[in-house]
Amino acid sequence: MKKLLSVISLLLLAAPLLPLRVSGQNFYKEKISRNQYVQAGLGLGAMYSDNSGRFRGLDVKIGPAASVAYGRKLHPHLDLRGYLGYQRTQSQDRDYFTPQTIASWEANGQAIESKNNLIFLDLMPTLQLFSSENHTQRKRLNAYLGAGLGLLLNLNEETRIEGNETSSSNHSRIVGYVPVRGGLSYKLNLYTDIALEGSLFLTFSDELDGNVGFNQFNDYPVSGQLVFRRYINPLRGVD
Repeated sequence: MKKLLSVISLLLLAAPLLPLRVSGQNFYKEKISRNQYVQAGLGLGAMYSDNSGRFRGLDVKIGPAASVAYGRKLHPHLDLRGYLGYQRTQSQDRDYFTPQTIASWEANGQAIESKNNLIFLDLMPTLQLFSSENHTQRKRLNAYLGAGLGLLLNLNEETRIEGNETSSSNHSRIVGYVPVRGGLSYKLNLYTDIALEGSLFLTFSDELDGNVGFNQFNDYPVSGQLVFRRYINPLRGVD
């Protein structure tokens, strides 16, 4: 009986110390800066191009867009992000354009329709509106904007008129571009953000849709995505 009372007494004395130890471990864990993050996004996109329709009036066809990215904080206001994305776009149907426009495209061998699979790879610095030394000091709301350099691979199908018949052909092109990307983020918890993110891809080509010179500028894909971002433990990866 005396031994049992002794054990119970020791447990009662040690119990207050256990939460302190766990709390100390959690405090140490939160002091480890998570200055790296991974993110994934899903949304919709379109493309400003010669046969896509009236972009100013948003009279264009939209398609799915998705992305993944890895980022690292370089400064309280600045991070560097690597981005991999995919987007599917297509032109308007042939009946959308006037007979005169179609005749001009036929005479010059331009594509009257196109379906595009766009794959993006870029690297860009991103400026944060509100600074933070590490993940624990993030503001509940933040805004960010950046620009960089990238390469785009377009795997597409182009339709042309040859004589009185239409013919389709597959093409692949690699072009450079300047990505301009910005968003509004909201902190869900200590390690996770959700964001609305928009991207504009300023390409160096007017041939993504197989049609050149009808519009004033080159072909520019755009997308808007809902993004989930997770700050990761540099010692354990995603945690």
